[in-house]
Amino acid sequence: MADPRSWIVVGAGPAGLLAARRLARAGHDVTVFESAPHVGGRVSLHEVDGLSLDAGAESFASRGGQVAALARDLGLGDKIVGPEPLPAWIVTPQDAYPLPKAGWLGVPTVSLARDVRRAIGWSGALRAAADRVLPVGDVDDSTSLGDLARDRIGAAATDRLVAPVVQGIYSRPLDEIALGDIAPGLAQQIRDKGGLIRAATARRAAAPAGAAVQGLVGGIGTLSQALAADARAAGARIVTDASVGSVERSRHGWSVWVDGERHHADEVVLAVPQPVVAALLPDVAWAQDRQVALVTLVLDAPELDSAPRGTGVLATGFSSGAKALTHATAKWRWLAVAAEGKHVVRLSYGIDNAVDARSHALADASALLGVNLRETQVREMVRVQWHDSAPAAVEDREPLPGLHLVGSAAGATGLVSIVADDARATLGA
Repeated sequence: MADPRSWIVVGAGPAGLLAARRLARAGHDVTVFESAPHVGGRVSLHEVDGLSLDAGAESFASRGGQVAALARDLGLGDKIVGPEPLPAWIVTPQDAYPLPKAGWLGVPTVSLARDVRRAIGWSGALRAAADRVLPVGDVDDSTSLGDLARDRIGAAATDRLVAPVVQGIYSRPLDEIALGDIAPGLAQQIRDKGGLIRAATARRAAAPAGAAVQGLVGGIGTLSQALAADARAAGARIVTDASVGSVERSRHGWSVWVDGERHHADEVVLAVPQPVVAALLPDVAWAQDRQVALVTLVLDAPELDSAPRGTGVLATGFSSGAKALTHATAKWRWLAVAAEGKHVVRLSYGIDNAVDARSHALADASALLGVNLRETQVREMVRVQWHDSAPAAVEDREPLPGLHLVGSAAGATGLVSIVADDARATLGA
């Protein structure tokens, strides 16, 4: 083990808590500063109409099994659950159709299946199938997924299937998303397999059996709470309501200013969104702040008992900017039981469209669910806002001596990436 050193971790989301736990277990002196009054960041809980609900992530990808393994390690193994076996839908201002069952990121792996033909028609399905015989040209990590998909599987499949799914995940226009942003080795796999559909089929086959996502009874935010408790048990100090104003190199390490008070550490870990990194260290980083907002509604709406649009909706083409809706009480049985007949739905927006989202969220929910919901049915509505929904991977995770970037700061997106990064980490060794 390396000689014990003093560390400050900025940010108490999952990446910061994992780093703090790792460092504390290795015998280092660790302090975590978090600006919010609670831990968890985008994996935290908030209360809406008396229900404890996820304020950010409400599920995790089951691929790889790393997050489930972490949950078991934290004593939450008996809380892991899968979603209800209902379809998701894609809704446009003119149309609504179930997302085809066989696919990966919206790429239809069974191109002529009935649900694919329902979504994009015979001509669109045949055009998508042509990917299997088209020669693969120059494809690399910088290739735009939008450009590639239109070239390989056609405009109908790209615009009506791939775009709603991928934009719902990455909160960016499809043409701004490169293959390297999606998965390491995807471009190489497309070249090796001879097309987008064959690569998507291989990716889908490599996924574990069962649901692509899982959740936790009580919400994903309980994972952060358990992780914080474990980090504290290892010796880490976690200070909430503590706003870091600047981070500066000092003669013998680093100075971190918290609410006007200077704290010294030998090394610093930044586990915050990239725009926050840029604000703290403008000479080190710059990042565009792509914010998103989530609007949660708790409703008295018996007309939603039948789950008319399954577990939720991916939206495209709505002038309000609505990107997706999760019918949480249809998706998670434990939440339906806790809600006692109430319904929980959550809409996501790009921040440019979310400033006044409360004023149109109910109308958007009505349009996306295909049900006329009324103001009198809204028990409570809460809006939260998050920075940097789709961070770009950074080239150097240690841009200065003693400065370490993890999680969102390093470009990791989603719990799977964050937990996998921690498993590979040598931080504090």
